[in-house]
Amino acid sequence: MKGRILVIAAVLGLAKADAAAIGVVAPSLQAHLHVSEAQLGFMASLAAVTGAIAALPAGTLTDRRHRVLVVTVALVGWSLALSLAGLAGGVVLLAVARVLSGGVATVARPVAVSLTGDVFEPAQRGRALAALDTGQAVGTAACFALGALAVHLLSWRWLFFWLAAIGLGLAVVTARLEEPVRRGPPGPALGEMLRALTLIRTNRIVLLADSVGNFFYAGAASFAVLFVSERYHLSNATVDALAPILAAGVILGILAGGRIGDRLTRTRGGQERVAVAAVCQLVATGLFAVALMSGSVVMAALFLFLGSTVLGGAGPCLDAVRIDIVPSGMRGRAEAARGLLLLGSGALGPATFGLVATAFGGRGAGLALRDAFLVMLGPLAAGALILFAAAGSYREDAVRAGDRSLPPGRPADILEA
Repeated sequence: MKGRILVIAAVLGLAKADAAAIGVVAPSLQAHLHVSEAQLGFMASLAAVTGAIAALPAGTLTDRRHRVLVVTVALVGWSLALSLAGLAGGVVLLAVARVLSGGVATVARPVAVSLTGDVFEPAQRGRALAALDTGQAVGTAACFALGALAVHLLSWRWLFFWLAAIGLGLAVVTARLEEPVRRGPPGPALGEMLRALTLIRTNRIVLLADSVGNFFYAGAASFAVLFVSERYHLSNATVDALAPILAAGVILGILAGGRIGDRLTRTRGGQERVAVAAVCQLVATGLFAVALMSGSVVMAALFLFLGSTVLGGAGPCLDAVRIDIVPSGMRGRAEAARGLLLLGSGALGPATFGLVATAFGGRGAGLALRDAFLVMLGPLAAGALILFAAAGSYREDAVRAGDRSLPPGRPADILEA
C-alpha cells in the first residue's frame, strides 16, 4: 500500500517539475532564445491550455479503464514531449513541446486521487494525500535543483532531458503496480456526472476557491526565479539552488496539515479541514506580502519560508474534503473537472503576471515584478475567504456521497443510475 502511494506521489512530483520547468530556467531562456517576460508568461500558459482541453478525457480514462496502464502509457508520451523541449532551438519548437507535455501530464492527478479514495478510509486520507502533496513539493524542489545543475554545468536543455529520463524510469516502475479494486459502482455518463457535481454545494465552493488561488500560484511559479534574481542580484543557478529550502518548508506544512486535518476529522468532523485550509491560506498571504516588501534577501527568505510552510498545510485538507464529498465512481472525472478549472486559471495566471509586470515596466531592481506580485496576492486572499463558506455544507454533502438512500436528483442517486 505504501509503495503504491510513493510511486504515484513520484508521478505527481514529475507533473509539478514539468509545470515549473519554464520558470526555473527563465533567465537562461531569456538569454539564449531572446524572449520577453510576456512571451515567457504565454509560454508557461501553453501547457495549461492543452491540459485544460485534455482534462475530462483523462478523467474518463481514469474512471473507466485500468488506471495503472493509463498512467504508464502517459509517462512514456510525457517523456518524449520533455525530450522535444530539450531539443528546441527556438520558441516555436519549445511551444509545441509544452503543448504536448501539458496534455499528457493531465492524467496524473485524476489517477492519484482515484487510487487514494479506493485504498484509504476517510479518517486516513489526510495523511495519504499529504504524501501525494509532499511528492509534488519534492518534484518542484528537484526541478529547481536539477535546473541549477543544468544551468551551471551544462545548459538549460539538460533540465528537460533529465526530467524525460525520470519519466521513463517511472514508467518502468508503474507498469509493475497492482490495480486496486474499485470501492463503488461505475460512475454515470459525463453529462450526468457534471450535473451531479454542480449539485454538491461544498464542491462548488472549494472549486471556486481553488481556481482563484491557483491564478496566483501559476503566475508566481513562472516568475519567482526571475523576480528574486533581479531584486537581489543573484544568479539563476543560485536562486534555483535555494529553492529546495522553501520546498522543505512546504513539505513540513503539508505533513502537519494532513495530520491536523485527520485528527480534527476524528474528533470534530471533516468540516474542520475546510477551516484549517482557509486560515492557512490567509496567514500565508500576509507572510508573502511582508517578504515581497523586504529589501533584505535574508528577511525575504525567512518570510517566504514561513509563508510556504503555512500554505502547505492547506493542500491535504482540501484534497481530503474533495474525496469525501464526491461518490467513488466519479472521483477521476471530478478531479479532472477540477483540473480543467485550475488549468484554465493557471493559463491566465502567467500571462496576467507578465502583462502586469510589463505595465509596471521602467522600474529596475525587480520592482516591476514585485508590484505585480503584490497585486496578485489579492486572489490568494480572496480564495481563502471563499473557503469559509464551505464549512457549513460539508457534513451534509459528505453523508450524501456515501449514502445510497437519498432523495431523487441528489448526487448519489445519479451515480447509481
